[in-house]
Amino acid sequence: MEYKKFRVKTSVKSFRDLEIYKRTTAFCAELYTLQIPECSNKKQLETELDILRELSKYVPKYIAESFGDRYSNRALGVSKLEKAAQIVSDVIAKLDFINVLTDNKELKESILKIIRNYQIQRTKIINLKRVWSGERKKI
Repeated sequence: MEYKKFRVKTSVKSFRDLEIYKRTTAFCAELYTLQIPECSNKKQLETELDILRELSKYVPKYIAESFGDRYSNRALGVSKLEKAAQIVSDVIAKLDFINVLTDNKELKESILKIIRNYQIQRTKIINLKRVWSGERKKI
């Protein structure tokens, strides 16, 4: 696939227009569709998955809050984006833990796909944080 260096950007009128908000919300919803198959440690895996689901809800929440805060208190808005990036790291670590605990191939594949998606969004959150804080260097 050809890399598109330039693209038309739409105006951002609310946090709902932010791609990272839309995607992290979708990934959070995807975590709710994950099912733990029958296995010896199913109860433990379900407990970990419940913790993960609750944790993942904070990512789009902080992104939404940061959008509003950047107009009234830019430093607060930037710090909330940083917090969202930290939570994404926590979500990835928890997914890695669940991935180690399971021996189901389908579940492992689903988890690895979600991890890759969250890693991309973490980079985008950090880049947005840099833009909002006045830095222009992209990672």
